[in-house]
Amino acid sequence: MRFSEIIGDKKIKKKLVDEVRNERVSHANMFIGPEGSGKLQMAISMAQYMLCENPSKTDSCGECAQCKQCAALTHPDLHFAFPVVLSKKEHVESSDDRRTEWNNLLLKKRYFNLNQWQIELDELGKNAVIGKEESRSIMKKLSLKSFSGRYKFMIVWLPEKMNLTAANKLLKLLEEPPEGTYFFLVSNSTESILPTIISRTQFIRIPALQAEESVKFLKKNYGIDEQLAVSVIGFSQRNINEAIHLVEGDNSYHVYFDLFVKMMRAAYTANPMDLMDITDQITDLEKERQKNFIKYALHILRESIMLNYMKGKLVHLREEEKQFLSKFARFINNRNITELMDEFNSGFYQLERNANPKILFSDLLIKLTKLIKRGV
Repeated sequence: MRFSEIIGDKKIKKKLVDEVRNERVSHANMFIGPEGSGKLQMAISMAQYMLCENPSKTDSCGECAQCKQCAALTHPDLHFAFPVVLSKKEHVESSDDRRTEWNNLLLKKRYFNLNQWQIELDELGKNAVIGKEESRSIMKKLSLKSFSGRYKFMIVWLPEKMNLTAANKLLKLLEEPPEGTYFFLVSNSTESILPTIISRTQFIRIPALQAEESVKFLKKNYGIDEQLAVSVIGFSQRNINEAIHLVEGDNSYHVYFDLFVKMMRAAYTANPMDLMDITDQITDLEKERQKNFIKYALHILRESIMLNYMKGKLVHLREEEKQFLSKFARFINNRNITELMDEFNSGFYQLERNANPKILFSDLLIKLTKLIKRGV
């Protein structure tokens, strides 16, 4: 994976290359940033650049044997550790037992999050961790000599999912790794990571992707028009994982719009039959789609405020959404926006904690009937 093949801040790419060329790369690095900012891809590209036999001033060559092995995820000195659902029945104890599935997904999609990884394995909702067997596997791999005679890399995706036993076992290795060994930890948040691990790493902060760059990426790689790309990036809040997920399931995006329109019309008229019908339609969705629908609703509420108070600036909408909001947005204002956002955020929070969807959305619809009228 080359820097030129991934999206991301050009300044960050240059900084990483400069650190390699000036031999200033720390043995333990924490790639930290919001989900969907391309952190994992940055880490892999940096490892490939360091392993490349003929690197340029800006990128790996992509042609040498080392680069080809990295691109195929078969390089013997490029190791990965990532969360897995431990299972005695399926003989899953560490990343090694899911490496084939990991490689297939990374080669096929390149950008994904933990939910999408678990959907790929049909394990959504189960507890994925980096456990004690993982730490043993890491220690064993890194104790061996480099096959290439250059460097060894351990890329740990989502170290925040590492349990206490695994984390404690890796502390010594992080502090004093074998010569030529580099740890690249790729994290969305350091809140759940042991402070002792954080203190042993050098932070590489990866910012959220720029909207313009993300739009170009979606248009080029997924063949969608500018309007849909802009809308999807706005909805996903520049999270490329979510944006790709939406584009690949484009029908879902239209479903969310249709449901939102029906929800708001039912809330405005307060017709009991309509309220029951829209509740049933939402609860018929899979749990992840219910959560995505709530995120979509929050997106439309934010865009409504933009239309009302910023004269349409920074609005990321498709034509059908603009037409709907040209009439609906006036009902979303300073008299109800705070409570509306609170109710939808609360709904998302409760869904993540396995609340009953039928009760949750029924209650939300009843509250919406009052809040929408308040904005009139």
